[in-house]
Amino acid sequence: MKRRAALAGLVAAAAVAGPAPGGPPLAGASGTPEPIAARTALEAPSGEEIYARVLRNRFRSFTQASRLVSADRSGREQETRFEMHWKDFRGQDGNAAAGVLSKAVVRYTHPFDLRYAGYLVQANAGRSNDQFIYSPSRRKVVRVNLRSEAVHGTDFSFEDVIPRELEDATYRRLTDTELGGIPVHVVELVPRDRSESEYSKVEVSVDQERFIPLRSRYWDAAGVEIKELVADPSRVREFEGVFVPMEATMRHLLFETWTRLVITDLVPNPPLGEDVFDLGRLESH
Repeated sequence: MKRRAALAGLVAAAAVAGPAPGGPPLAGASGTPEPIAARTALEAPSGEEIYARVLRNRFRSFTQASRLVSADRSGREQETRFEMHWKDFRGQDGNAAAGVLSKAVVRYTHPFDLRYAGYLVQANAGRSNDQFIYSPSRRKVVRVNLRSEAVHGTDFSFEDVIPRELEDATYRRLTDTELGGIPVHVVELVPRDRSESEYSKVEVSVDQERFIPLRSRYWDAAGVEIKELVADPSRVREFEGVFVPMEATMRHLLFETWTRLVITDLVPNPPLGEDVFDLGRLESH
């Protein structure tokens, strides 16, 4: 089986610098195979090609349960849990269906007072995403901007846990290095305005073999590095040929706090119907 990689809830989707093992050579701009000698990108893929490799190798859909444990400088801890359903809405040709790239629904399951609170994020092609929140106390769905909305009591924002789209940023390849003896590509992402990101840039270190992000560094709008996300390479599991880091820790460098995210259950490629992402269902318990 062809080895693929993904981030699941820290996941990320689309094109690669080289052909799959045993596959056909890459096509050039004319659509015909490019001579090997002419394709220096095979030896030096661009930042976008590297990140596209990360993103391409994800599930078509997934259902995930996660547990997040957060602590501050005093060592005081608190726990948050949520469930996420995510689905890619591109067709087999890779084009967005009715302008929609993907949809995600997130619901809290713990603590008790947040149960049934939910979020719906629709990633759109060529325009800003549609984002909605349902609050049980208000009993209605409201359109919002989740740009800096934190996952309750944690160092993660919803931008950190909902899969990115390739169209969300521009990319620049930096110098390759190693993390804990693992060779990694390093790619700088600069979010596009329409993504409404809270970050001015993100630097991602990608495992060169499995194409999973092992470390992500985040800078705010003022250019200050504020957070660092590190995946545990010993906790990577393979699901249907997709590699998923099951545990990662986000550290807030200014607040000196941290949150460990553990994926407790993952269902790859479930048949999620359109009704799963219906706004009306967001209100249902």
